[in-house]
Parts: sequence; C-alpha cells; structure tokens
Amino acid sequence: MFIPNFTADLLGFASIAIVSFITFAIALRWPSISKIIFTALIVRVFVMLVGYYIIPLPDSAADALGFEWGAWTRSKDGLINVLINFPGINSYFYQWLMAIPYSLFGRSILMIQSIGLLFGVGSVFLGWVISKKVWDESTAIKVGWVLALFPSLILYSILTLREVYASFFLLVAILGIVNLYKNGGYKPFLLIFIGFFGATLFHGALLLGGILFCLILGLISLKKSLELLLAYRINIQALIIIVSILIVLLFSSANNIYLPQIGTFDQITNLNYLTENIQNRMTGAASYSNWTNINSLPELIFKGFVRALYFLFSPFIWDIKKFFHLIGFLDGLLYMILVYLIFLNRNSIWKDPALRLISLILIFYFFIFGIGVSNFGAGIRHRSKFVIEMVILAAPLIPAFIFSNKKKLKKYQK
Repeated sequence: MFIPNFTADLLGFASIAIVSFITFAIALRWPSISKIIFTALIVRVFVMLVGYYIIPLPDSAADALGFEWGAWTRSKDGLINVLINFPGINSYFYQWLMAIPYSLFGRSILMIQSIGLLFGVGSVFLGWVISKKVWDESTAIKVGWVLALFPSLILYSILTLREVYASFFLLVAILGIVNLYKNGGYKPFLLIFIGFFGATLFHGALLLGGILFCLILGLISLKKSLELLLAYRINIQALIIIVSILIVLLFSSANNIYLPQIGTFDQITNLNYLTENIQNRMTGAASYSNWTNINSLPELIFKGFVRALYFLFSPFIWDIKKFFHLIGFLDGLLYMILVYLIFLNRNSIWKDPALRLISLILIFYFFIFGIGVSNFGAGIRHRSKFVIEMVILAAPLIPAFIFSNKKKLKKYQK
C-alpha cells in the first residue's frame, strides 16, 4: 500500500534532520571545515527540495526513477524477504540496498535521497582529509569549497542514482593509498580493500582500478624483493604483498566471475565482444559520432584515447541540441579547466608517489570508461565519480576563494 504523502514527507524531513545532526557532529570535531560542510549540506538540501517540490532536476528521470521503483518493489514483502533475496554484485545491488530502509520505514523518495546526501557530504569531508594529507591545510580548504559547490557533485549527491556511493568508496580507496605511502604498515590495505570493493558493488568497472593498483604495487614489491635477494636479504612484507596480489589477480582473471559493465575475463579481452557492446550503446541524440566506433585493435588504441576525451569533455558545442546538452557543455568546460590545472601541476604530482599512482589509476579509468561509454548523457554522470580526485590533483593551482582570510590570500599570491 502506498504511503500517504504527508507520511513520506515526514520520513524525508526526519532523514534530512539526521543527516544534519551527523554533519553538525563532524563540524564540532573538525571546526576548520565546519563552514564548508554546512554549505555543502544546505546547498544540497535546497536543490533536493527544489527538485522534489518544484521542478524535476536534470537526470532525475529514466534510471533514477527505475532504481527508486525497483527498491520500492523489492521492499513490499518486508525486510526478511529483502535480505534473503540478495542479488549479488550486479546492477541490482543499489535497488536492494535502498529496499532495506523502504521495508523498515515505508516509501519516501526524500528519505533515500537523504542517504545519498549523507554520502555526498561525506565525500566533501574525505576530499578535504585527503587534500590535507597530500598538500596542506590551506589547499585542503580550497578543495573543500570546490567540492561543496561543484554542480555535478551537488546534483548526483541527491538523485536516486549510484554515483555518489561509488564516488565515496573510491575516495576511501584513495585515502588508503595516500596513507600507505605516507604512513606505511598494513592498516591502509584494509581501507584500500574496503574502498575498491565498496565502489565495485555500485559499479563493476571500478574493480579495474583496484586490479591496476594491485599490479603496480606487485611490480614495485617484486623489484624491491629482487634487489634484496641480490644482497642475500628477504623482505617478508614485500613477499606477502606479492603473494596476496597474485592471488587477487588470478581470482580476477577467472572466467567464471562476471561483473556488470565488465563481463568475464574472456569477454573483456575479446575484441569482438567489446566492439559489439560499443556499437549497441551508440544510440539516442546524445550518442558519440559514428566515426568513434571501434572495429580493430589499432583503432582500440587510437580511438580509445579520443573516446576518453569525449568522456571527459563532451558534449562539445556542435553536440548541443537540447537545454540539458547546454548544462553538460558547461560541465565539460569545468573538466577542461581541471585537466589544464592538473597538466600545469604535473611535476608536483609526479614527484609524490601517492599522487603519481592516483593519477595513473585515473588515466586508466578515463580510458576504460571512454571505451565503455558511448553517449555523453551517460558520460556526464559517470565522470562525476572521478571529479573529486581531479580537484585534489589540481588543488595547489586552484585560485583562492573569497572565503579565505587575508593571510591565506597573501600566501597564494606569493
């Protein structure tokens, strides 16, 4: 039975109040970011309520409605039924997860939007934490303000889509990588595992970043082990890392493992399978140009690079046919600015092993998503998963905000 609107709204506003209380607790614990996360919260709540009561938000139809309806349908037979019908790691996981609060409290779109709101504010906080570790306090403040006000981050924090969850857990993995290089030890590996595994639950292709991390770390550990063996010494930690990573890579390459958006190991290494999937997704007014179709291995390399640019920056000016395309065009301009700042900051990034690894993982993701995504409508949504990492890499060159005090502004001007 459908919940009356006033009950659904009451649940929604109660959920917003809970998220606000958690935000307040974070602000008390870390007062230097209090203005930022309160701003992030207020802006997101305002946009969420506008979208709910006044005018539909961009990208709030289609998949967003489908996910919400799927969650409601799964929840109708109660919590126990939801729990025993766990779908596994596939595109239905998000529906299943949202069905849990629906089964407990009833249907309220504002309630599940508030869960995304919590992860959205949490992502702003994590971005600030990571920036503080790799740069400094002043740079972290700049990053926090950008993340609090970045349009696509605001939008996808409050829609009933998976992006904000995937983005949050990817940030957890990035935090683990930074801690690994800054502090060492075994604890960062737990964060890295939780991060990549959590991100994979919401989008299977994000597992590939974890595999690349394992491969790079394995090669580094192998090199260290060989150097020590030549000196008749053994590094137990490096050997443990190598064995663990080999197990992960062998497990990932098993053909009986299927992940959504990826397929099995045999499928993703089969050119015919890749080209067929690319062509099937070249539909609609927002699809890429036909010449970006991939038909051979040489084209996979060249056009893969071109499609990565399409993924990051499209729609271009010649693609604009609707109002939503104009919004996407403006979003693409912001990504162009970030890429330009990252390029200018490339020397500082390459000197830091953590930032270097993060940038390599990002470039790999851009290439993979460039091949997998065939229309800029999907591209706008998917690239929002990576914008926080891009802001962190560009951070030192982002202009100081008016919210900064005079001392900080003088520091940036120097």
